[in-house]
Amino acid sequence: MEINSYSDAMSKVTPGTFAPDISPQGPQSQPLPDDNGLAGAGGVSFKDTLAGMVSNVNDQMTQAEQMSTDYALGKSHDLEGTVKSVEEAGLAMQMTLSVRNKIMAAYTEISQMQF
Repeated sequence: MEINSYSDAMSKVTPGTFAPDISPQGPQSQPLPDDNGLAGAGGVSFKDTLAGMVSNVNDQMTQAEQMSTDYALGKSHDLEGTVKSVEEAGLAMQMTLSVRNKIMAAYTEISQMQF
């Protein structure tokens, strides 16, 4: 197993990305698109990332609720799929709450800084 040095790895970083392209045969990282949909230094905004994450969690919660309702009413007999959907939605919600708590802690810390 070959371990590359830090400087070797950093020299392989593509401008505008955060990950080194270590394997020339593997997938290459691409710069994230900016607000205009163009790849560049702007990247995706933090607000858009959070909005996408919350939207995804909302979709998962809605799907889990629908699958639970269908199973309870006898419209579906997919117990495994229903349980999996409910668990995934629960985990996604826990992760979202953890991110929210970290953001609130960071905001509180920043607001208490002396300038």
